[in-house]
Amino acid sequence: MESKIKKAKSVKAESNEPKILVKPIGRFGGLDSIHVALIIVVALLIALLLVISYQKPAIKIVTNTTAKPIHNSTQVLASLQRFLASYAYVNSSLSVLPYVTEIQNASTAYLPSSRQWLAEIPAVNPATNTTFEMGFLVNDSNTSRILPLIQAASPSKILNNSLVYQGVIKLSGKYACNVEKPLQVYWFIDPYEQGSVKSLMNATQLESKFGSNVSIQIKIFNTQATLSVAKQYGLVNAELLGKYIFCASSQAGFENFVRNLNAAYTGSFMGRLALNNIANESGLNYTALASCINTSQQAINGQALLAQFYNITTTPTVIVDCEYMSIPQTAEQAICFANSALCK
Repeated sequence: MESKIKKAKSVKAESNEPKILVKPIGRFGGLDSIHVALIIVVALLIALLLVISYQKPAIKIVTNTTAKPIHNSTQVLASLQRFLASYAYVNSSLSVLPYVTEIQNASTAYLPSSRQWLAEIPAVNPATNTTFEMGFLVNDSNTSRILPLIQAASPSKILNNSLVYQGVIKLSGKYACNVEKPLQVYWFIDPYEQGSVKSLMNATQLESKFGSNVSIQIKIFNTQATLSVAKQYGLVNAELLGKYIFCASSQAGFENFVRNLNAAYTGSFMGRLALNNIANESGLNYTALASCINTSQQAINGQALLAQFYNITTTPTVIVDCEYMSIPQTAEQAICFANSALCK
């Protein structure tokens, strides 16, 4: 009886405990077919996304190389002409740039990536007579912003003058002389300024070449060079050289005078005795020369005012047809530019 009671309790206890069903692991790791299918679909989608992402072209940032310039080549060159002409008033060796730059052979190209113009201009080295290229970058939005691609500072002030040809500057606000012919050429010199006396050789050569078609007029403009001589020898004595040159230029023997003067001149003070000897050796009319020298001061004062009108600060400087400025070495180019008929 007791054994039956124990057996009954044992059966009852077993019926009250939770039952855990353990199924064998199948080939899908215990997942049913629906979950397996979902996993496969997700895996396929991820794989597809990866393939698309790798096949998609990379995004590139490209500068708009088709951008059209605001200005054209003519406008860019006009700005460069003013820029280069302004170097003539720079108080340094850069003042020679307008006279060696072949602006007539300039070339320009637009750079869309930087919105700038590249200008290349040939120039001639006067010492070696060799040609080299000068480059300038011109801002397209503001063509007055110009960067020289050479070791040169920009002019501190850009004037309205224009470099119209190598060595020929068109002066703003100045107009052709009211004379049909001969062509007027004003040759400004301070005889004690370096290169002035030597430049008279250029003047006489041009007179010989162009004859009566050109009227070269020597203008005396006393600058600091003569004033420096005056500190040691007195102003009256210092001004004698200029007066002799001015008065000799109106005589037929001026070419001889220039030749003899260049042979004797050393860059230092020349007194009356030395100048008289040169005048006599050159065959000048001494009476007419002396009379001119005694009355020349007023005329020379007027020439100083004319130099101020043309804003001339250094010499030798040449003004052709009252509107073109050059130097003796490029005076012929200025004559030909002013009147091309003379140079055919």
